[in-house]
Amino acid sequence: MKKIFRLSYVTILTSIFLVTSCTKDPLTDEDAVSTAKAVSVTGKSALANSGTKKLLIIGIDGCRGDVLMGANTPNVHGLLPNAVYSLDALTETPTWSGNGWSTMLTGVTHLKHGVTDNSFSSPNFGTYPSFLKRLETYNTALKTMSIVHWAPINTYIVDGIDVEKTLTTDAAVKNEVVAALTNDNPDALFLHFDDVDHAGHSYGFSINVPQYKAAVETTDGYIGEILTALKNRPNYASEDWLVIVAPDHGGIVTGSTGSHGGSSYEERNIFTIYNNKNFTSAKIEKPVDPTTTITGKFANFNSNSIYASTTNALYNFGTSSFTVECRVKTSGYSSDPSLVSNKNWVSGKNRGFVICANTGGKWKVNIGDTQNRVDISGGTINDGKWHHLTLVVDRTAKLVKTYQDGAFVGQAAIVSSFGSLTSGLPFAVGQDGTLTYGANVNGNIAEVRVWNKALSEASILNYTCSAVTASHLDYSSLIGYWKGDNGSGSSFIDSSSKQVTLAFPNTPAWTTSTATLKCGTATGVVPKMVDIAYSSLQWFGVPINSGWSLDGRSWLPAGN
Repeated sequence: MKKIFRLSYVTILTSIFLVTSCTKDPLTDEDAVSTAKAVSVTGKSALANSGTKKLLIIGIDGCRGDVLMGANTPNVHGLLPNAVYSLDALTETPTWSGNGWSTMLTGVTHLKHGVTDNSFSSPNFGTYPSFLKRLETYNTALKTMSIVHWAPINTYIVDGIDVEKTLTTDAAVKNEVVAALTNDNPDALFLHFDDVDHAGHSYGFSINVPQYKAAVETTDGYIGEILTALKNRPNYASEDWLVIVAPDHGGIVTGSTGSHGGSSYEERNIFTIYNNKNFTSAKIEKPVDPTTTITGKFANFNSNSIYASTTNALYNFGTSSFTVECRVKTSGYSSDPSLVSNKNWVSGKNRGFVICANTGGKWKVNIGDTQNRVDISGGTINDGKWHHLTLVVDRTAKLVKTYQDGAFVGQAAIVSSFGSLTSGLPFAVGQDGTLTYGANVNGNIAEVRVWNKALSEASILNYTCSAVTASHLDYSSLIGYWKGDNGSGSSFIDSSSKQVTLAFPNTPAWTTSTATLKCGTATGVVPKMVDIAYSSLQWFGVPINSGWSLDGRSWLPAGN
């Protein structure tokens, strides 16, 4: 029920894309805007003399890319020989449809359009309208259409266009789109299918779920009929169609059903396909991160009585910005044990912060002020490998950000009324601030770093696999650094200038361990949900106004 590729990236950019610099991380908003400005300089001149520009966007709610590629989907597969596409693209968190479709259609994240769930309680579409409305403003002669199954898209997101139609079945959406392509003359047509998401919720989002796979294959059949109608248009030979296919989010299996809405990679991972008859196939894949081997003698946090802590008030941050990092190696645990914390973890609303292991072998972060809480889930950590986890609380930007192994995981807004995080409890490794939480991580925790500022993405990335030294650009903001590789004893030695020792009340066992750690890289860029609106506007030669503050970039080859 509805909830209310192997080419080098550098090679691709060097050879076919407009943007000449690919060293910036795709998840940094200011970098995306900078890229957007670089692309917009081309304006209409680069798009001239290639036929009448037309656009068809096929939105498939809740469709996982691995299932789309693994199922019998000949029509979507038939787009790939003339497509720039990726199975490693990302949508924004939280992964609700309201957020996903708002982000796709406006080209900005929920931090601007204001939609985080399906309630649409405080949207900001007046400032950040859909790209279809921007097309109408740019050229009122363009015929713009939105034909959808999920009503909130037309009710809330899309307005100010020529045609809005909401149907009650995917088959009806398909028929209406076929009729529009056959009998009408749309210039930009967005359509939305919903049955794949319905099947995912009812049975699970996985290729191993027959009902979900069948829904994907049925949808591919609808796409085939739509593409046939498009190519049978009387003026098709003189038209230049860009066909984009993408979902709003992924999904997971939860027991006998499925869900989404969280921040896991499986929920954020989407596909994007940009097809045109003149495109050369280019598959954009996420870069393979290098790894390093971590060897040392580390404390075993194999009991909830094994922890290290201090009562130093230095680690109560009030309303200030801060960053906490740590490494963890575990092969399993139960419940949600704290890794690093200064709060009573019995409730997420309690004052303070926590980086903790989480159900399903993953991890999460939480901050609370007694009235409000922010939670962001991360990826898998119970694989016996080292993982570097980072929590950034940026009070200036009003954001909480998380990173795993140097790579961005997710972010969430801090409401203006969010109060002090000072708990008055101890700062602890392997426990929460009460020092009595009933769960333990059963593994090693090391490289615990605390900073009294919000570190930049580059600062986090550059030291994911390296020890912190005085050459670190933010070294003066380092207020705690426990490497955790003493090899023996009943304390964690602080390598920062503060020299705050963390004491173990019960001496842990110290054992030699060798395991790998993934080192993030900043040189890889994958498509994102916000790129679709930007690419669509560029397709029509719309000059991108910097005042629109779009968060995306274009994936169109040069000269198209």
